[in-house]
Amino acid sequence: MSFKGVLIIIGVVALGVVITFGVEELRFRVMYRALLAEVKTLQGENKRLQATNDDLFEEVRTLKAQLDAKTEEYQGKISQLEEDVKILETANQNAQAIRVEVNTLEEKNQHLQTKNNDLTKQIKTVKGQLETKTQEYEEKISQLQEERRSLTEKISRLEELINKARTILAPEE
Repeated sequence: MSFKGVLIIIGVVALGVVITFGVEELRFRVMYRALLAEVKTLQGENKRLQATNDDLFEEVRTLKAQLDAKTEEYQGKISQLEEDVKILETANQNAQAIRVEVNTLEEKNQHLQTKNNDLTKQIKTVKGQLETKTQEYEEKISQLQEERRSLTEKISRLEELINKARTILAPEE
């Protein structure tokens, strides 16, 4: 190989290197443009996501405020319900005390009803005895009145007789 041949080979190799560099540069430019386009796309996506993130952050803040308000409202309702439960428990205890008192009163009432029934029986017996005694006394009174009438008649007759006797005896004196 001659010097020219070497130079041609070197020239061809250099040309290959230059072409390779040119192709690589073109490839890098295409990749650079593609990467720039992708960066712009990603920047746009990033802005859109940032806006969405900001919207979501505001929505979260709003929802958190609503949650706090609802939590406070429900805590108030829970407190009221707890008070209502205490009132109902007290009422239940009062109802139980009243039930006990009702049971006691029912027992007393039953006892008094039994006594009442016994007294009613005694009253009926005493009424029967009273009626019997009243009838006996009325008969006795009727008898005594009859005897009185009879004795009054006898006394009247005796007084008449005494008066007659006095009139008869009185002229003699």
